[in-house]
Amino acid sequence: MSADDDSEFARLLTGVKRLHTDRINQYQQRKPRQPVRKSQPQQDYATDPGLPASTGARDSHFNSGLQVKLQRKIRQGAIRPEATLDLHGCRQHEALALLAEFIADALEHRYRMLLIVHGQGYRSSSEAVLKPLLQRWLAEQPQVLAWCPAQVRDGAGGASYVYLRNA
Repeated sequence: MSADDDSEFARLLTGVKRLHTDRINQYQQRKPRQPVRKSQPQQDYATDPGLPASTGARDSHFNSGLQVKLQRKIRQGAIRPEATLDLHGCRQHEALALLAEFIADALEHRYRMLLIVHGQGYRSSSEAVLKPLLQRWLAEQPQVLAWCPAQVRDGAGGASYVYLRNA
């Protein structure tokens, strides 16, 4: 290596800082975490029962703490419902009152798996009314760990399995 090569090498390294350690901080480039959003105040469904399609109503929900095997059993209907509520023919405010009473009664009797028949909304003028209302209400209940559409033998898309927290 000649002196010319050394000077050329030094010229190429201008602006480069020497590291004082050989360890790399892999967390240095990470973006800061976003704060967790607090739950929204509960909505009064009696005065605002409509659920536009843009609110993101889901067909099913499973709490992140539920084991995958238990989620599969709930979806497959392997856990038989201990109580059933039929909401056919109910208006929205009636359905919510019956649903709240039914969940409270189920918690009192220490039931875990429930079947709620809400219908598919074939007789409504536009879209299903009770199903999205039920899903939105269940999403805000802390005692509800999971819900999903029922199996064909229990009502398919017109019914939902609801799995409750152990009281």
